Amino acid sequence: MLNTNPSLPNMSETIKSWFLNLTFEIVERGMSGADYIIDWETKQTINVKGVVQPPSDKDLKILPEGSWAWEWLMVHCLPDSQIEVNQFVRYDGTVYKVMKKKDWSKYGYVRYYLLEAFRAEGM
Repeated sequence: MLNTNPSLPNMSETIKSWFLNLTFEIVERGMSGADYIIDWETKQTINVKGVVQPPSDKDLKILPEGSWAWEWLMVHCLPDSQIEVNQFVRYDGTVYKVMKKKDWSKYGYVRYYLLEAFRAEGM
């Protein structure tokens, strides 16, 4: 993305050298039988360049009280990712809900906050 503000440092080239290949599956919940078993059906696979990290202690403190102990991830990736807030994604075998997206495309990336879905969604 073109940096339209010359006072902002464009980190896109530096970031690309740090980023790895990441795969996310966009999944949807489906009911299976009368026992309320949730099946996570893959709807789309998205390959992006990015990095996954746990949130810092400071980041966790600003999350809603009671959710601090849940599994949260921060994902930094290139702005061309097709992941949206409130979608469910499978990453590394675990399903997460996309809780927040911060658009830092002026700096060459976007940041997502993911929350492990089985805890957030009462599976």
